[in-house]
Amino acid sequence: MKRLIAHLSLRTRLIAALLGVLVAAMVLGGIYSLKAARQVGSQALAQIAQREAQVLALTLTEALVLGDYTAAGELMRRAAAQGGFAWARLAENGQTLVAEAPPASPKRPAWFAALVGLETVVARQSIEVGERRYGRIELTVAPHVVEDRLWALLGRIATSALAASLLLAVLMYWIMRVNLLGLQRIAAAGNALAQGKPESGIRLPPHAPPELAAAAQALDAAYARIQAQIEQLATEKERWQVTLEAIADAVIVTDADGRVRFMNPAAERLTDWDAAQARDQPIEVVAPLIDETHRQPIPHPLLQVLREEVQDKTLGQALLRTTSGAEIAVSDSAALIRADDGGLCGAVLVLHDETERRALLAELRRLAFHDPLTGLPNRRALEGRIERALRQLKAQPHRRHAFCYIDLDQFKLVNDTCGHAAGDELLVEIGQLMQARLPDPASDGEPPVLGRLGGDEFGLLLFDTEVEAALQMATAIIEAIRAHTYRHGGRSFNLGASVGVAMLQAGEDTGHILARADAACYFAKRRGRNRAELWRQEHAAIQAQGEEMEWIGRLERYFAEGRFELWRQRILPVNGSGEAYYEVLLRPRNEQGEVSSPSSLLTAAERYGLAPSLDRWVLRRLFAYLRDHPEDTAHYAVNLSGQTISDPLFIDVVKESLKTFGIPPQRILFELTETAVVHDIDAARHFIAAMRELGCAFCLDDFGSGLSSFAYLKGLEASTLEIDGAFVRNLDSEPLDYVIVNAIAQIGRDLGIKTVAEFVENAAILEKLREIGVDYAQGYHLHQPEPFVFQRAGG
Repeated sequence: MKRLIAHLSLRTRLIAALLGVLVAAMVLGGIYSLKAARQVGSQALAQIAQREAQVLALTLTEALVLGDYTAAGELMRRAAAQGGFAWARLAENGQTLVAEAPPASPKRPAWFAALVGLETVVARQSIEVGERRYGRIELTVAPHVVEDRLWALLGRIATSALAASLLLAVLMYWIMRVNLLGLQRIAAAGNALAQGKPESGIRLPPHAPPELAAAAQALDAAYARIQAQIEQLATEKERWQVTLEAIADAVIVTDADGRVRFMNPAAERLTDWDAAQARDQPIEVVAPLIDETHRQPIPHPLLQVLREEVQDKTLGQALLRTTSGAEIAVSDSAALIRADDGGLCGAVLVLHDETERRALLAELRRLAFHDPLTGLPNRRALEGRIERALRQLKAQPHRRHAFCYIDLDQFKLVNDTCGHAAGDELLVEIGQLMQARLPDPASDGEPPVLGRLGGDEFGLLLFDTEVEAALQMATAIIEAIRAHTYRHGGRSFNLGASVGVAMLQAGEDTGHILARADAACYFAKRRGRNRAELWRQEHAAIQAQGEEMEWIGRLERYFAEGRFELWRQRILPVNGSGEAYYEVLLRPRNEQGEVSSPSSLLTAAERYGLAPSLDRWVLRRLFAYLRDHPEDTAHYAVNLSGQTISDPLFIDVVKESLKTFGIPPQRILFELTETAVVHDIDAARHFIAAMRELGCAFCLDDFGSGLSSFAYLKGLEASTLEIDGAFVRNLDSEPLDYVIVNAIAQIGRDLGIKTVAEFVENAAILEKLREIGVDYAQGYHLHQPEPFVFQRAGG
């Protein structure tokens, strides 16, 4: 071997040595990289799993405290759908909830995963509030989450290594190209290099031997290599600095003593420190962290990492106190920075601002369990609290709880007279009024829970109360509501309330309790309203029989006494093009002479088959008015029920009435709701075709309220679409409603169908409709409903 080496030229030796070094470096680098990747990947996977477990525990805390496992399961499924973890299980008191993330598509190859050998990490987190434990979470994170990142990082390292190898090859090319330089010039160049004043371009005498020329060239190559490495380091430094500055998380780098050496712009914004001023400051001064619960300073994780020389440490949730005194919710982690020889250089702290995420989670919890209008617990939250109370009764049968079903009286009068916005405002006032009347609980008792069940109905859950106390509380609420005067637009209203009280009984379900309280409330209404009734067994039979007989009798009595009246509301063109027309409204006048909402009567009429009689009465009454008032040349829209259009004789009634009263068919537009169409689609098509043949128009009312609305456009030749008011009443404040109304208006324009928006109750909504391009508008802002005047012109 020695003889072989002795006969090799310097060039050959250099090439052989260079290749050996490159091969060894690549082998050692690959082994070290895989080892580091395995270690860092395992630690990162454990951190991610533990962080996801903590976040999921925080997300589920409220639902578990309330005992709402349905909500907890839904929250777990949403979290799994976001891809933060692969699988999670919640176990508590025999209840087990499991959520799995959708299958992922790893970017790294399978052989790389096998080589790295990361194992699935299971994180466990207990959910505790105070001294009570509500469950335990087990959560796994798939290794591919970290393997993909390691694969990308090692790819970049391999690319850099290849580039360095190419650079060395180029340098070697130049070394072999030039002969060895003279010893003197080589020595001079060597001395200059040792003194930090390197020289390039050594010129050898013409008679210099090849070996010396090669040595001189090697010295020049060494100089060029040093300069290239300096430039490469400068480029790498600039690249990493740009990367750190672009990261959204706050990154702070310290030396081995915990003093700040670098801060990216995100860290400056988060801590309120300028990077230049923060330099050399202790990390606990620049980024002080405090405990979120006790508001006390905590040991800084970066100092712990430096002191204990652990690779990294994640504290989780904490509060960062800025120089201005603000406290920002953050999640933090710290890791060591080591030199190539393993020596400790410093540490890096990463802070992630959790403010937006916390706010989003809080808003999701609020929307899940609170009524958006009144801010009170919604029906879901109230039912969950009743279920918890029932479980308490099983364990503590001596306790007594009561539920009150509160139904406002005469609330529809405010809605129909002043509009739904005024009704919503009144509901908020009533909710606040009742909340203020609730008693303070005993020091060791539970506070009463007031919630909104829906519409003008509220629920009140009273804990540890007797029957008499519950009835007294219900009576106090009734008196408070009766004493409250609501004013709107110069009008004053005094409402009432009927309350049904049901005592909770162990072994019942929530639905049974609500039904009993509702039956008692119905009985309170039958006995004159504005009173509270305790549920008794006979209420169930009385309610079922009384409702049916009461509505049938009321309908027949209203017909006999002529208590039905025709009113009208103007429908106006939004952009000034088109002719205004009216919608015919039916209004009953009760025994006190007050005009009331027809909704309950119309529902009863549909139920007991009296709707066709009502529709015929409206049609003939309208035609009589038009005959007696020839000066009124407006067009009118008439609403029809599903039973009416299914009546084969009604078409002849329309034909006969048009002829008898002499009304041009072009002045009549029939409005059919989607419910009426679904009632008998074939009859609806036949009726529409017959009316079109006569010359009458057809409007599809409450468009968009059902899942089949767009499907009916294909089979029904509607000339007008009346957009469901549920999408219009909040058009000025709800972006989703704006999108839906805009889509319906665009479809109308594409199909050549006019669009009408109802429930226009303020100028802002009208401006939005004008912006969208809706053709017509109807509502209290444009025209208050008015009664027809049934007398001859001039008479």
